[in-house]
Amino acid sequence: MMSQMWKTGTLVAIALAATATVAAQQPPGPPSAQQPPAAASAPNSSDKVVVTGCIQRGIQSPVGTTGAAGAAADASKFILTKASPASDATATPKTYRLDAEDSQLTAHVNHKVEITGTLDAAAKPVAGDAAAPAKLKVASVKMVAASCE
Repeated sequence: MMSQMWKTGTLVAIALAATATVAAQQPPGPPSAQQPPAAASAPNSSDKVVVTGCIQRGIQSPVGTTGAAGAAADASKFILTKASPASDATATPKTYRLDAEDSQLTAHVNHKVEITGTLDAAAKPVAGDAAAPAKLKVASVKMVAASCE
């Protein structure tokens, strides 16, 4: 009889330990109250910009010239001039350096376009020009007019 009570007590202790272990592994609160983890690499929707302007070819430095280190590497092949937020055409126009595949922009040179993208806060201005335009990483391009005004 003592051995049966000993076995029952041991089984109850094991069951309680297993229940406590499982309960400790589950987060508190109902599942609906849990927030999914935010993706660290996903851009915030507030970083997204939509601007309208005119695509122009950027100034290309000839290969082999002397000058500031890295200036040629950071030069943009394309720029967006007379750019203003798509939602506010009365805003002061700006110029952006465009970061995109050539094939995405070449067909739109000298066109008025609407560009959706994100501003590259990490991009440094072109060497020697403290007021260089910000770099805009292009997500999409939509032609608004066949020519710039």
